[in-house]
Formats: sequence, structure tokens, C-alpha cells
Amino acid sequence: MHLRILRLTACLPLILSGACKDPETAAVQARAETYESRLAEGRTLMAAQQPERAARAFRSAANMAREQVEPLLLLAEAYRAAGNESSAILTLKEAEALSPGDDPAIQRQMVELYRREGHLDEAITTLVGLREAGQLTDPEILMLARLQARNGDPEGAFKSLEPIQAERPDDPDAKVVEAEILLIKGEELLAARLMDRLIEENPGLIEARLLRVRYFLNSGYPEVAEQDIAGIVGKDAKRPETVLLRARILTRLERHEEATDVLARLVDENPDHIEALAQLAESKLSLGKNREAQELVDKVLSRRARSPRALYVRGRLMEAQGDKRGAEENYGYALTSDPRFAPALSRVWRLQQANGQEQEALQMLEKLYGLGEASLEEKLALAEMYAQRKIRLERGLKIIDELLKREPGNPKYVALKALLTPQAAPKKKSYKGPIILRGGR
Repeated sequence: MHLRILRLTACLPLILSGACKDPETAAVQARAETYESRLAEGRTLMAAQQPERAARAFRSAANMAREQVEPLLLLAEAYRAAGNESSAILTLKEAEALSPGDDPAIQRQMVELYRREGHLDEAITTLVGLREAGQLTDPEILMLARLQARNGDPEGAFKSLEPIQAERPDDPDAKVVEAEILLIKGEELLAARLMDRLIEENPGLIEARLLRVRYFLNSGYPEVAEQDIAGIVGKDAKRPETVLLRARILTRLERHEEATDVLARLVDENPDHIEALAQLAESKLSLGKNREAQELVDKVLSRRARSPRALYVRGRLMEAQGDKRGAEENYGYALTSDPRFAPALSRVWRLQQANGQEQEALQMLEKLYGLGEASLEEKLALAEMYAQRKIRLERGLKIIDELLKREPGNPKYVALKALLTPQAAPKKKSYKGPIILRGGR
């Protein structure tokens, strides 16, 4: 009896603290504490920029509470921060299966991952579903319209813009997207006028300025693009997208040392910026620093195995070594990751043409032209192919007229225009003699 009293007395503090429980309850509490501990550990590791370790902590938490969506969302974010977009997408699908109905928060994360992975069809489908459910914000509607245009559906893009433009006809952000759609449709004059007006009325509208800079660059005016991007000042000039575009301009001007310096500073400030690292690798390659370029490519691909630019640079490195087969494979991998990645398209059509694959080369050039990414050389090559095959003459004429505006009287362009201009059918001569009926007597 005395011993029993002693035991109860010893347990009293535990009872008062709530810790003296039956084994099952204690196990549940311990499990809950471990679950919370894993979540806290993962968040701490994310704050310390250690997403791989954070992912292990979040996965452990998810395994302890399989009915909970929160650890899966955190796990997806960790995978994304680590550059493992494929695993992030699979994790979000796992979370989506647990969530009743379509959770907008999950759907939005899916959209971002699809975009980063180059899966535009899936991103568009998900955004359309959110739009039909009335869940899209205005910025997300603009994103949808832009993605539709880039995916070859300008009419669908204009339709997506309608609600915003009907409510606010002069909304500057919507007008920027409208200008981009017009460029993709080939309505360059209308787009140029709209961009000029937007920048004149809204000097601080950075998206309009960047769009016009890209237009000048893609149209073969890198000097003008450089002058235009100089108009971006202050914090906007330091935005990664601005710096990356400036580096592209310098590369097009063959000022590779300057491009490398610009990109190196960006990488110093943003060590985990995948596109900056990949573009720096490309710049190193242009300087003939192949070993440094390879090291950067390996670094990028270890973090994001499907980085289109890194795969493209690896292909160029192989091509420089004479490994054309390996180069083609890597360009193909880049295009599998992002079918609209213009640098890879530019290399592939040339290889195809060299291999006698004329039809395939034509298709690649048409894709580049449709994306608004074809260089002057590529536009001319496309027009020549049309003239040789006597196909798509109207588009060929449009290309040549554009080139003639740059170089009026260029004999090559003039001759090509004559080949592309449909000849009027000769008039049939009327015959006024007797008509002989075959088989008559």
C-alpha cells in the first residue's frame, strides 16, 4: 500500500503536467511533437538556404501525417527551391489528391512549376480552369493571355484580355500584353506604335520597355536595343531580367568580355539564379573558355536537370569538339524541356540543313519565325525555302518586304521578291475558227 502511494505521489507532477497518459495517447502526442519538429526543422533549413535538407525534413513530416496537405506544399516548395521541378510537380499532384476539389493555392503553384518546366499546355489548361471557376486575379489573366500567345494561340490570348480591356480599355499592363500578342501575330507596325505610345505615356512601365528592347534585338537592331535599355535606370536596371537582356545585347554585339562581366556580377549577387549561371556558361563558351563553361553547365544541371539553356550550351560544347551526334541529342533535350527555346532551334535547323533534312529545317525555321525569334539571316533562309518550293508565297513576300525596308534595292532581295511574286495566269486566246467535235462525223 505504501509503495502504491509512493508511485502515485511520484506520478502526480506528471499528471498535473498532462504527461502521465496511457501508452497509446503518449505515442500519439510524441508523434505530433515529432511532426511539428520536422516542419520547424524544414522551415529553418529553408531559411538557411538548404532546400535539399529541408525537403528530407518535410518528407518525413508528410510520412507522419499522410492526411495533411501542409507538409506536401512545403515539400514542393523545397523541391522547387532546389531546382527539382519534376519532383515538385509530382508532390503538388499528391497534395491535390488530398484536397477536396481544386484547391486554388495548389493550382497556382502548379502553374508556376509548369511555366518553369516549359509545360505551357499544362499551365494554360490549369489557368483556364481557375478562370472558369472565377479564381483568376487580373495579373493572372494577363499571364494566361501571354502564355496563350506564346503557345501559338493569339486569338485565344485576345479573348482572355477582353474582360480587363472591357472594364479598363487603357489599362497599361493589358496594353503591354496586347503589344506582345501583336508582335507574335506579325503585326509589327501596330505593335511598334503601341509600344512607343505606352512608353511615352508611362515612362516607368518597365514591362513595355523590356518588350520593346527584345523587339529591337530580335529584329536585328542590337545597337538600338542597347540605347533603349539604357533608359532603364535605378532598381529596375538591376532586376535580373534586365541584366540578362543587357547581356544578350552585348553578346549579339560580340562584346563577350562585357557580357561576361555583367553576368558574373549578377551571379555574385544571385548565386542560385539558374538562368544567370547558364547564360554565363554560354558567355564563357563564346570567349573560348570551354572548361569554365563546362563547369558552369555541370553546376546548373546538377540543380536543374532540365535547364534548356544549360543543355543547349552542353550541345554547343560537344559540337565544338566535333561530336555532332551528341550535340544534336542535347539540343533535342533542350527542346524537349522547352519546345520554344530559340537558341536550340537556331542550331538544329542548320544541322538539319547540312544533313539534307530540308523539310525538317523548314519546320524549325517556321517555328522560330512564329515565335518572333528568327534573325535576319533566318528570315532570309525561310523566304528562300518558300521561293524554291513555291509555297507560302504571301508570307515569303512579307519577309522580303521587311528586308527591303532595311536595304532598298538589295539585288538579292529584289530577285527573291520576283520569285515569290505570283505570276498572273496568261489569258487564253479565243479561237474563232470552226469547232471540231471529237468523235463526230
